[in-house]
Amino acid sequence: MLRPALALALFLMLGCGAARAETDVGVLGAIVAGSHVGQDNPTPVSGVVPGALLEFTQRWQGFRVHLEGVPQISVAGTNSGAAFGRSTASLSILNATALVDLDPHHRIRAGAGFQLINLRNFNGNNGDTNYARATSPRYELAATLPAARDHFVELSFAVLPNVRANLGAHDINNQPGADKPEIGAEVDYSAGYGWRRGATIYVVGVRGLSYHTRNGLTGQLVDRNVGGGVTFEARFPIAR
Repeated sequence: MLRPALALALFLMLGCGAARAETDVGVLGAIVAGSHVGQDNPTPVSGVVPGALLEFTQRWQGFRVHLEGVPQISVAGTNSGAAFGRSTASLSILNATALVDLDPHHRIRAGAGFQLINLRNFNGNNGDTNYARATSPRYELAATLPAARDHFVELSFAVLPNVRANLGAHDINNQPGADKPEIGAEVDYSAGYGWRRGATIYVVGVRGLSYHTRNGLTGQLVDRNVGGGVTFEARFPIAR
């Protein structure tokens, strides 16, 4: 799964080295509202938390490689009366995508890559802790459309059709249970309004995510996470 994106990145570095290039780093802050439902925890774990995402983008004219990562975000449920306390859910995400411009004005682009998600959930009803590392190919379509002066509108939509994971579990006494194969899918979408001040780009927008997996043997829902939030992003060029 990693090989196609890495091979494309290597091709771009070797074949486009003489072309105009730009390297950007960025940070995105967000206020995120989300909900988690698990196989043995049907009561939704919902909450509002701050989040942050770090970005790296390397461009070669009509090509780019984009990396972004979300450090661990956690939410706690409201079931304080449960036998083992509040349920909690946490996750971290890494996305890597190689994209190519589809028009000469560099407004529309499409690409592919991969996603890595680490999940950990504590069930306050029975004391179990579930954890999984999920991977999937990622296919993305994005647009940057001009607005007045140095302003622009940015849109993106990504589909991850083949999420695969192996769900592990430990009970309250730290005794392991049988691993369960997971299969699922995800969508990741965003919209933003941006502007340039000097060399720095700022974007205000919204972003949402819907993720679910099912037991690969029984078809039973294992994990569902739905969330979204308001974002503010700053991008800084570090090399041209």
